[in-house]
Amino acid sequence: MSSINHETYHTRLSQLTRLIQHLHLPSPSTITPIAYQELGPCPYNNFLYKLTFSEPVTVSLSHPITSPPPPTNEYIIRLSNPLAMGINPLANRIENEIAAMQLARMGLDTVRQGLGGLVPRVYAFCARPETEGDLPWVVMEVKGGVGLDEVFGGLEGKGKEDVIGQVVDVVRGLQGVGGALLGEGVEGYGGLGLGLRLRLDEDQGKDGDGDWGVIGAGEMTVTRGGPWGSYEGLLKGRLRHEMGDAEKSAVIQGWKGNGVRERLEGLIEKFTLSGWEGLGLGLEERVLVHGDLTMNNILIDPSTNKLTALLDFDFACIAHPAHEFLVSLQDLGGNVMGPYGEDPTEGKLSQALLSGDFSEDVSGDLWWIERPSMSICRNVE
Repeated sequence: MSSINHETYHTRLSQLTRLIQHLHLPSPSTITPIAYQELGPCPYNNFLYKLTFSEPVTVSLSHPITSPPPPTNEYIIRLSNPLAMGINPLANRIENEIAAMQLARMGLDTVRQGLGGLVPRVYAFCARPETEGDLPWVVMEVKGGVGLDEVFGGLEGKGKEDVIGQVVDVVRGLQGVGGALLGEGVEGYGGLGLGLRLRLDEDQGKDGDGDWGVIGAGEMTVTRGGPWGSYEGLLKGRLRHEMGDAEKSAVIQGWKGNGVRERLEGLIEKFTLSGWEGLGLGLEERVLVHGDLTMNNILIDPSTNKLTALLDFDFACIAHPAHEFLVSLQDLGGNVMGPYGEDPTEGKLSQALLSGDFSEDVSGDLWWIERPSMSICRNVE
């Protein structure tokens, strides 16, 4: 175990103190780290803190894309960790996440009005801190509930089926974010960002100040480069990103001297999705992909079995609808690459997900979970 996350603990607390003053908030009664352990195997992607106040207070700063903050006793402050593993250092993680959350809220509301309330509201943010050493931050709404992973295993058949139905609604809402909902500013396949919208100075008849209110394209947080003009380009970019990470390893340096590196680059260059159009996949489609849609990023009220929050859009991107099923849903049986760890279905689940044929009787929860929901997921529009 490493103390890499705790080495800067007091530095982060110092930033929080200054940030609280910057937001014109009183001193909180408590500052509580969320999902934090001093010792861990790797760096956290983000550091989360819940600020609790003795009486309702209001954050005084806001941005065009954020929600007006109501008086409340609690806020979440999320600090981005620059040491997070596998993260593209050129991506603007804060802008990518906030833009994705805004799009997700709109998409979920198209499934059912109010469903977008699962996405926490953002009240203030700073993507580029001016003070050296400070981390980018977001102030957002506190959501109640516990992680779905803490509850799901104890649910009975009908209860599990109902929860899976709610998750399917979430997937449908995310995959409904395409076309007009994306807007003209989001081009290609890749990450998201916030563009500058100029306000016209009517008195002077010229452009006035600007504000950060237009969602546009940007680099992905987990893949260097982009946006790409095609989904094929995104996948090639991902392969090159992985190869770039492998080149940094001190363990496998031998691959550079025997031509393996060049052969891999050649294979990536030859990679193509041509011929897949005949399968009716619509490779030109673009939707919002959460990128880390697993049970620990979904909150549920255990007293009602109703979902209460959809969290952590750090890895969100714009990609083909199939991409979510390549990078998410591992613990819910919806990933075509298979579940976490050993696959109890011995590959049969992946085949069934690709074909939609669950006619075989296979034991295990993962098979049962996907069977009732797959017909809905395959018809997401």
